[in-house]
Amino acid sequence: MMNQSLHSQTRIFSCSVLLIIAMVAFFSCSKEGTIETVPEYTRVTFEVKTLKQAPVLYSIEVGDFLVKDSVAAAERVINAVEKSSEAQRLKIMETNSNSILLDTMIVIPATGALYTIYQIDTAESAKPLFLVGGQESDVPVDTFMLSFYTNDPALPETFDIMVYKIIDFTYAEVPPAYTFKNVKKGQFTEFAPLAILGFYMFEFRTPDGEMVKDMMPIDPLNPFSGGTIESRCAEVNNHQIAKISTVDIGGVYYYNTECMFQY
Repeated sequence: MMNQSLHSQTRIFSCSVLLIIAMVAFFSCSKEGTIETVPEYTRVTFEVKTLKQAPVLYSIEVGDFLVKDSVAAAERVINAVEKSSEAQRLKIMETNSNSILLDTMIVIPATGALYTIYQIDTAESAKPLFLVGGQESDVPVDTFMLSFYTNDPALPETFDIMVYKIIDFTYAEVPPAYTFKNVKKGQFTEFAPLAILGFYMFEFRTPDGEMVKDMMPIDPLNPFSGGTIESRCAEVNNHQIAKISTVDIGGVYYYNTECMFQY
């Protein structure tokens, strides 16, 4: 009887050991079979260009990741940022004033990208910015992309820009090559494609079609009789942003367009 009981206990112990071994083997297999996601990173370049005269520093963050603090204006910062198919928060702050320069969402391409942030208006209350991202140029061959910006108080709050192409400096093509509708002060216009081989002049009109103060309309047969002359950036086949400003000459307004940024 005693041997039989001992034999039964031995079998129970053996089964228990086998069960423990099986459980260990099961968990070992489960652990070995677990697929762990390893973060992937992409190379991203940031730079901030500003019209501020005094030395200024910035901090750049993507999501919860600090790309770099104390970044000088026009300094290029290269870092590895975790890839994501979803939009990530890009936050740029001025270090000295602790004010937010930019707070927006971006989707960083898997191949990496260059982001340039232009600080146009340096007034404390106004923060018009222009954010450029990407590496490949989408400008067609023999073309440049033109955009406008103005914050001049002498201009209407909303107006149109009519772009005329001048042929042989003797006449202007009609209708206009392009019309920027409802241009608003403090905002960038869309980009319009224009042929590099060409010379252009601009008219500024109110949404009702009236000329702005002191500007004469362009006569197609005498194109330099009105409007204002273009001021193209030095490089070609790229994006160009022209700034519109006014000069008061004894109560008469003269209108300027000048190259502000290109990329």
